[in-house]
Amino acid sequence: MNNIKQYLVYTIFVLMLFSLISCGGFGFEHCKNMPKEIEGGTGEIISNAMIRHPAFIASKSSSNEGAIITSDSLNSSNLVVSFDNGVTYSPIDFSQYTLLGKYAEGHCMAFFDRNVTKNIKKKKYIYTIRVIACGGCMVYAPSMNWVLIPKIEDDFSVEFVVEHKEWTRR
Repeated sequence: MNNIKQYLVYTIFVLMLFSLISCGGFGFEHCKNMPKEIEGGTGEIISNAMIRHPAFIASKSSSNEGAIITSDSLNSSNLVVSFDNGVTYSPIDFSQYTLLGKYAEGHCMAFFDRNVTKNIKKKKYIYTIRVIACGGCMVYAPSMNWVLIPKIEDDFSVEFVVEHKEWTRR
């Protein structure tokens, strides 16, 4: 019985040590210089728009579905926008803007590189989210990845792409 207790204590200690190491807390200095996220995103994204949202809206989904909010009636969570770094928030003007969101997650420490491109020939917007993670622990770093873009045309579609990449020291 004593050997079983010692084995369990040892196993728990090794698992805790592994978790600490894999999450960047014990000698894994390469994660400390990792950016939190790229400010504003690139492409068609309105770079100074900050979306305030509930802590968690969407559920995890393995499908390619994302949120395309083009009107107040579709904005059931009452998401609002700030253009002054979060000092004031106001309702989103859907006559000028479209709100896109796509759930993605990384492990341990992660940041999200967001880009929206417009393909006029194919009448399509492509919203690409690169999830860049560091560490191998099982702590999730989720994000709904809300971005504001100029109002999309009625005859355009939106494709959501999520790519995962491991952080490497630069």
